Amino acid sequence: MIPLLIEAGITLLWPLERAAGTDPLKIRQQYGHDLCLGGGFDKRALIEGPAAIEQEMARLVPQLLDDGVHLVTIDHRVPPDVSYESFLYYMRLKIKVLGMGDAPW
Repeated sequence: MIPLLIEAGITLLWPLERAAGTDPLKIRQQYGHDLCLGGGFDKRALIEGPAAIEQEMARLVPQLLDDGVHLVTIDHRVPPDVSYESFLYYMRLKIKVLGMGDAPW
């Protein structure tokens, strides 16, 4: 379906649902820079905690940012079983990885 979206002029593919097997790294590899990608950060890592968040961030973000436009965010909404502390950890790490300094909170 992605080739048809590109042909129709669609330039952003979002959300990329990791739980459904959608992998932004594979999409970027297959379709190059024809699409801006959004999402793809597995929200289940936020449920698992800091180690899983760090692992997902290291797996996904540097490669996609070095290789083209990517909107770094979880694949959908934050599930209710994600703790506030875990969400803040994710946000602070994302800000740091994106080179935006330290979070003010």
